[in-house]
Amino acid sequence: MEEIAELLKPYNCTRSDIEDLAFPLEGQDGRTPLLVLSSSNILEMMEEALEEEDSLPAFVGTQLASVKSMSKLDALRSIVSAYLHDVELPPEQKKLDDKDEAGIYAAYALVWEGHEMLDEQRVEAKYAYPAIDSEWAASRAEDGALLLALQPDESFHAPLIIPMGGYNECPQPVYQAVLFKHWQDAYGIVPLAVTESSWAVRAQRLPASEAEALGLAKEHFMFCQYVLESFDSIGQYADYLMKQEIWHFWWD
Repeated sequence: MEEIAELLKPYNCTRSDIEDLAFPLEGQDGRTPLLVLSSSNILEMMEEALEEEDSLPAFVGTQLASVKSMSKLDALRSIVSAYLHDVELPPEQKKLDDKDEAGIYAAYALVWEGHEMLDEQRVEAKYAYPAIDSEWAASRAEDGALLLALQPDESFHAPLIIPMGGYNECPQPVYQAVLFKHWQDAYGIVPLAVTESSWAVRAQRLPASEAEALGLAKEHFMFCQYVLESFDSIGQYADYLMKQEIWHFWWD
């Protein structure tokens, strides 16, 4: 935790024992503290990201320039292309350069063709993610916690400040930030917690229609296939998104 805290010094982080935190975490001046659950893997990923930069703010600045040059479609196309690279599909079905979001999703869905989880019919979602509390945090941290108070309009910087990703199916931090920015603009998302393999965020606005919720569910599914592990279908997950403000993304 000390090494991570040192890297985060420019962001005025504070260190805390999990048992001393009061949940739900509350900030000041409209800022919601980001709970960083420290681990050796997070430190390793941060150090790797900084190999070509002399400081974390320099890395964030370089990455932000890329974020601002990309659209949601660019990020989804890159994420899905990387996923399809090692999947056994005809080469022409992996080409996404000229595809819109519906086409990208259609190519991604080919991996699960015929599976019931692709059912788009709205079904009541009875599952709810566990609360982000001391028990949740303690089970996911190796060595205590750090808190970052990010400016509300800069909360999408979080995946760059804590550059967790770029392994297995977990997208590169720059693509995480692009989608966080899109979801911040559309739903006012606020990052609540990050671990070596997951994000928890809160949406301040919910989808206004079933069609919008289904479109959002598809975005989530392309971003993180594991969002459907607790739901029977994408239609059921869309129902969840219409009712619940907490979103969880995690990768194996």
